[in-house]
Amino acid sequence: MAIGLIIRVTGMGQDKYDAGMKEMGLDKPTSQWPDGIISHVAGPSGRDWVVVDVWQSQAHFDKFMASRLGPAMAKVGIPQPEVTPFEVHNRYKHG
Repeated sequence: MAIGLIIRVTGMGQDKYDAGMKEMGLDKPTSQWPDGIISHVAGPSGRDWVVVDVWQSQAHFDKFMASRLGPAMAKVGIPQPEVTPFEVHNRYKHG
């Protein structure tokens, strides 16, 4: 079952997000995205940065967090996020 994740980082802006994406090698249109990701959107919300991901499973996200995301966050100084998971009941993909 697909899982959605709302990831909120208090006080973080686009500069840290972009640095983290570059560190993970996900900053180009031709980047190799991790196995299991279905969708990813990110942007500012007040003084926070919010990411909404959909993954094939929690296990896929956990593997990505351990191998790429966690180390990249530590390297560029991204604070620990607040992560709210939810079971995906319905999704729509255009195109």
